[in-house]
Amino acid sequence: MERIATLVVIATFIAAPAAGAAPTQPERPTPPDAGITFRAIDSDAPTRTAPALDTSVVIDVSGIIAKVRIRQTFKNPNDAWVEGVYVFPLPEKAAVDELRMRIGDRIIEGEIRERKRARAAYDQARRAGQQTSLIELERANIFTASVANIPPLGNITVEIGYQQRLRFADDAVSLRFPAVVGPRFIPGNRAVAGVGGTGWAVNSDLVRDAERITPPVRHPNDGTANPLSIQVRLDPGMPIAMLRSPSHAIDAANNDDDRYHITLKGGDTPANRDFVLEWHPDVGDAPFAALFKEIKDGDTYLMAIVAPPSGQPHDQPRIPREVIFIIDTSGSMHGDSICQARAALKFALDRMHPEDHFNIVRFSNDASTLFASAKPADSHHLHRAKRFVQSLNADGGTNITSALDLAFDGKVGGRMLRQVVLITDGSVGNEASLFRHIRRDIGDSRLFTIGIGSAPNSHFMRRSAAFGRGTFTHIGSTRDVSEIMSALFEKLERPTMTQIVATFDGAPLTDQRPAMLPDLYHGEPLVLTARLSKPTGEILISGNRGNQNWTRGFDTGSVRAGKGIAKLWARDGIASLMDGLVLGADPDEVRQAVLELALTHGLLSKYTSLISIDRTPVRPEAAALQRRAVPVGLPAGWNYAAVFGGKTATPATQQILMGVVALLVGGLLLLARRRRAI
Repeated sequence: MERIATLVVIATFIAAPAAGAAPTQPERPTPPDAGITFRAIDSDAPTRTAPALDTSVVIDVSGIIAKVRIRQTFKNPNDAWVEGVYVFPLPEKAAVDELRMRIGDRIIEGEIRERKRARAAYDQARRAGQQTSLIELERANIFTASVANIPPLGNITVEIGYQQRLRFADDAVSLRFPAVVGPRFIPGNRAVAGVGGTGWAVNSDLVRDAERITPPVRHPNDGTANPLSIQVRLDPGMPIAMLRSPSHAIDAANNDDDRYHITLKGGDTPANRDFVLEWHPDVGDAPFAALFKEIKDGDTYLMAIVAPPSGQPHDQPRIPREVIFIIDTSGSMHGDSICQARAALKFALDRMHPEDHFNIVRFSNDASTLFASAKPADSHHLHRAKRFVQSLNADGGTNITSALDLAFDGKVGGRMLRQVVLITDGSVGNEASLFRHIRRDIGDSRLFTIGIGSAPNSHFMRRSAAFGRGTFTHIGSTRDVSEIMSALFEKLERPTMTQIVATFDGAPLTDQRPAMLPDLYHGEPLVLTARLSKPTGEILISGNRGNQNWTRGFDTGSVRAGKGIAKLWARDGIASLMDGLVLGADPDEVRQAVLELALTHGLLSKYTSLISIDRTPVRPEAAALQRRAVPVGLPAGWNYAAVFGGKTATPATQQILMGVVALLVGGLLLLARRRRAI
C-alpha cells in the first residue's frame, strides 16, 4: 500500500498544469462532512440522512401580477437536533417580502434586516438553541433557506411570500415557477476561501460563492426527492382564448365569472422541472395599452402595459442580416436539451434568406466556428451547416466566454443588421463577468437568448438579452420548437413600434423603470413602472408604428387600482442598481441605494435578508446541533453521468486520473514480475 500511495503522489505532481496554463475548473472536492446527503458516482458508501422537504405553492394571479406563497416543511428523520439548509430557485424578478415560521400551532413573523445583522442574529439564536429561520439571496434567482434547531423526529415549516409581474409575450401571458437549481459550471484559475456554504463546488477566483449556489445533488438511483404541489387561482382580468401548461399535466376548473382554479393532475410532482402556465388574452388588431396605479405611504405608483397588436407584424421591408448562432454542447445539455437545441438551430437555418449571412459557434470546454467568417445563406453553406448541427453532441463544461469572444466583433456602424442568437441552458456560475463581457464587446450587435431544457438559468438568459438589447425566449420541448422559433424570427426581422416615450403632464416620467424604453417587438409587450411626482395628472404614451405616430393618453385620477405595484417598482429599481455594478458603478453607493429601497419597501435583496426567531430556547445545552443540506434532484432530462462523471472532468483532472491509472498499472506489473522472478 505504501508503494501505491507514493505512486499516486508522483502522478498528481506530474499531471499538474504548468504555470501560465489555460484556466481550468478547480477539482471538485469530497463534499464537506456536514451530514449532507451526497452520493458520488459508483460509490457504495452509505449516505447520511438530511431533512426531508415538502413544498406546497399557492399562486394568486390578478391580471399580470402574481402573489405567490411557498410553504417549505423541513422534516427531521433523525434522533439528533438538526439545522437544515436548502438552496432553491425563485423567479429573478420576484419581490420577496414575507417570511413566517410555523412551529406546531404557533406562527413567528419574519422581518427584513440588513444582511450581516440578520446573519449575526440567526447565528446567535442557533447557538442559543432557539428555533430560527433565515432567507438569503445568493443570485437574482437563487436563494438559501436555513432553519435551525429542528427537534429529533420533528419538523418546522417556513412560509415565503413574493409578488411578480408575469411575462406577456407572443400574444400570451406566462407564469413560470422554477423548481430546482441545476448544477452550474464553475470556472476559475485557483480555489479561494470565498463565501462558505454546503455545496459540492469549490469557491474559485471567478466564482467566489460557488459553495453557496451548488446544492448537493441526489443520485437518480436514490429515488426522487422534495415533492412539490402547486395550485393557481387565476383571475386574468380579460377574456382568454386558451389556457395550458406545456410543462405539467393539469386540471383546470372554470368558474362562472371567468376565474380559474388550476392544480397538478395526480397531486404532488418531483421538484425537477419549472412549472409553466400560459393563457392567451383576446388583444385585438391595434396596439393595446392599460394603466394601473397604487397609492402607498402617500406616494403614487403606476404600471403601464403596452401590447402590440395580434396577428402579423406591420408590413415593412425586410432588412438583410448577419446572424451568428451560438450553440451550447456542454455536458448539462446531454439528452433532451441537445435535441431541442439542434432542432431550434435547424429551424433557424431554414428561415435564413439568400441575402443574409451567417455562422455557427459551438462551445463546451472550448469554442470553435463552422466557417472562418460569416458566409452567405445559400444552399451550399446551409447544407454544410445542417450536417454540422446534426453531428453535435453534448460533453464538457459551459465555457460561454470563449464563444462570446468568437461571436462578438465589437464593431459599430456595420452595413448589415447583426444579430447573435445564443442557444443554451445557461448553467453557469460566473454570470457577472459574462454580463460585463456582453456589455463591453457587443458593439452594434443585438443578442437574443434561447433558454433550453426543463430548468434553464432564466436570470442569466434574460439579463444577457437585456444587456445585448435583444429578447429572451424559452423552449421546453422539441414539439414547441416550430411555434416558438417562428415567433422569435418575427421579432428579429421587424419591430412593431419604435421611439416609445412616456410623459406625465407634458414632462418625462421621473423614477421610471426601465429608464430607457426599448422598441416594441411583435408579441413582446412593454411594461413600465414609475413613481409619480403628484397623485393626479395625464400620462401620455407614444411611439412610431411604421410610418405613423401612435398615442394613448390616460387620466391617472380614473385608472384602475392595482396591488403590489410599489414593491414591483422598488424591485425593478434594485435590479437596475445591481446592473450598475456590471457597468462600473461605485459598489458602496450601489449598496447604500439598494439598502434604502429594500428596507423602505421590505424586500429581500443582495444586502438584506428575512429572519424569524422564536425567543424561547428549546434545544438542551448538552445536545449538539448538526448542519445538514437538503439535496436537490437533477433537472428533468439531464444525465447524471454527463454532468458529474468523467465526461465533465477538466483537462487537468483527466490528466491526473490518466497518470494515476498508468502508474498504478505499471507498479502492479512490476510487482507481478518480481513475484514471478521469486
